[in-house]
Order: sequence, then C-alpha cells, then structure tokens
Amino acid sequence: MTDTRSRVLYERLSELLPAGWRDAAPWGYPHQVELALIAGVFRAQTPQANTDAVVDFVMRSRSHSLLDDLAELSDAGADGVATVLGPVYGDSNVLGVPVLRAAVIHGAAAALVAEGVRSGEQLRTAAIERPDAVETAVLGVRGLGRVTWEWVAFLAQVKLRPEGDLQRFVQRLVDDESLTSDETSELLRLTARRFAADERDLAHAMREILRAKAA
Repeated sequence: MTDTRSRVLYERLSELLPAGWRDAAPWGYPHQVELALIAGVFRAQTPQANTDAVVDFVMRSRSHSLLDDLAELSDAGADGVATVLGPVYGDSNVLGVPVLRAAVIHGAAAALVAEGVRSGEQLRTAAIERPDAVETAVLGVRGLGRVTWEWVAFLAQVKLRPEGDLQRFVQRLVDDESLTSDETSELLRLTARRFAADERDLAHAMREILRAKAA
C-alpha cells in the first residue's frame, strides 16, 4: 500500500514541482547553528538577498567564532544580538508583530539552551528524540511561528515531522486524510527515492509550493 501511495505521490508531484527543484534548496548551516537560527528568522519574512547580507555581516564580524553555540546568542541578550546583526538589520522588526528580530533570535536561543541544546548536532538529535519539547520551546517565543521554525530547522538540517500544511498537502495528493505524521514521513522518504532526491530537498520544494499558493 505504501509503495502504491508513493507512486501516486510521485506522479502527482511530477506535475507540480518546478524545473530545477532538486538544486533550489540551500545547503544551510548544519555545523553553524547560530547562523541557521539567524538566517531562518530573516528568511521566513525577507528575500534571500537580505538574509545573505545578514549572514555575511555576522560571519565577517565574528570571524573568530565557529558560530555553533547558541549559548553565545543567549548570553548576549537581545541588545547584544542586535549588535551582532549589524546597523542595517539589528533594529528590524518581525512583520506584523511589534518585536525586534534580535529579540526573537535571542529568545529562541535561550529557549533551546534551556532544553540543553547548544550545537547544530544537539538540535538535530533533540528534534528526533524529543520533538514536542523542542517545538514547544521554540514556538513559545513571541514572534516565532511555524514557518519561521521550519526555516530554522531546514537551514540547520533538522528533520521535522511532516505536520500541518505539509501533511494535509500529502493527504490531498494521495486522497487519504487518515495518513498519520509517521506514515507521511515514510511516504515522503519513499517518494524522494523515486525522484532520486533527498527527502529534505523534496519537503522543501513542497513547502515552497504551499508558500507560493498562500502568497
């Protein structure tokens, strides 16, 4: 049954996925979790060029750091994070919420550190072993919603459970609203194999389709 569903999903996605989708997903910062957090918060609401500019500034101004310890951002405080982001983006607000992106980044870093997560590797492990605790901590930060968390996780190469819009998207494509999150995850894995692609890249391309429809 799963093999049949993966064939159906493959056929229907083949009509939806744009050319070049396999190469469109950025590699991210799997070993620089501070950059993944910063870039994710910006990329959720700003063009890629703006995100690249922020990342470039942070990397140049903190060339002494490996940028893989969230305690650095947590200990810096919101004002310190604003300084890290630089004069152009340090005082930028989250769209629709009167809160600085620097405060969101600091809050997320502090929440993850409180969960014992400091490095990219620890974040990937925690997201698998105790996803509910990690998501509750992150999504509890004012100004950080599901889309932002998806971007942070993607850029840190964290595997998220296919829930919400993505899960419903898969359910519609295979005409089965009973699919659980675990079943959807397995289906995406098998379908990605049919595409000779990585599951991460396929999920990203599908989320991009959903974002384009919502825009």
